Amino acid sequence: MTAKILSGDPIAQAVTAEAIAAIESLKVKPRVAAIHNEKSAPVRAYMKRQRAACEKAGIPYDLHLIGDQDENEVLLTVRQLAANPAVTGITIHQPLPTGFNEERLLQTVPPSKDVEATHPENLGRLELGVPGPRPVAAEGAVEILKAHKPDCRGLDAVVIGRSAMVGKPAALLLLNWGPKAPTVTVCHSATRDLADHVRRADIVIAAAGRAGTVRGDMLKPGAIVIDIGINRLADGRLAGDVDFDAAKEIASAITPVPGGVGPVAVALFLRNVVTCARFG
Repeated sequence: MTAKILSGDPIAQAVTAEAIAAIESLKVKPRVAAIHNEKSAPVRAYMKRQRAACEKAGIPYDLHLIGDQDENEVLLTVRQLAANPAVTGITIHQPLPTGFNEERLLQTVPPSKDVEATHPENLGRLELGVPGPRPVAAEGAVEILKAHKPDCRGLDAVVIGRSAMVGKPAALLLLNWGPKAPTVTVCHSATRDLADHVRRADIVIAAAGRAGTVRGDMLKPGAIVIDIGINRLADGRLAGDVDFDAAKEIASAITPVPGGVGPVAVALFLRNVVTCARFG
């Protein structure tokens, strides 16, 4: 068996087109402000993808560089952006410089301008299934699954990872699927015998943040594998949390890294920008 490769590009294109069309009907035109830690190479790459998506949609994207500012100076900038009616969305790129209180800064962003869905109020909206911005990597994974398998009732899904912005939201999004939802198990670093849980799963969503977490021999034949992980290997290559070459010979469908969840997540960022502009 060779798995079907689940490219994120078709979904990303559809979501982007939907977001661009929605902008035309907005009373308040969106404008994004990004608090950017330019000293972090992964953050620079993330910023470039966000900015390119906004430029494609005609959305102004203003960079506010942290540089040598201390936490209080950055906090003041966030408060000023929060009070500015022309700014409809704020993103704080993580990781922040060492010593910064990330939770303090993230919670300074008003829920109505929280385009990354990091504020507790927006995470609460997700748990209750109330409309609002969603964590984009988690939502991207579930969007790909839904496109490939529109009805997952009766299936067993394992989410590997319990982070507040990826693992937990992915599990909640699956549970919020209603009558089409699979039965969801969340595994993590303290799970005893991870391989045993994975072997029973019809759906595996990997969000551990560690390359090689899921080996091919851990998978149930025919499983659907959605890999949210993105890791930089010693040789410079990008890899997910799943051993792709081994897994594609056992799974029925699998997302590549890069090119799977990533493009969808960027497009969903635009959807969040539109959602926040509607709040405005």
